[in-house]
Amino acid sequence: MTSISQFALTFFGVLFCIGDVAALGLLLAWQERAASPDARWRRLIRGVLPATIVLLSLLLLAFTQLMLLWSRQ
Repeated sequence: MTSISQFALTFFGVLFCIGDVAALGLLLAWQERAASPDARWRRLIRGVLPATIVLLSLLLLAFTQLMLLWSRQ
C-alpha cells in the first residue's frame, strides 16, 4: 500500500522534471536569439553548456530519487 506522501513527492518530482526541461528549452532559445554567429558561440560556451550540465544533472538526480522512492515497496 502506498502512502499519500509518495504520491505527493512523485507529483512534485514530475513537476520539477517538467520545469527542468522547460528551462533547458528556454536556455537553448536564448542562445539562438543572439545577433551574430560569434555571439551565439560565446553564449554557448559561457552560459549554455555549464547550465545544461547542471540542469541535466538535476534531472538525473530527480529521476533516480523517484525510482528509489518507489523501489522501497
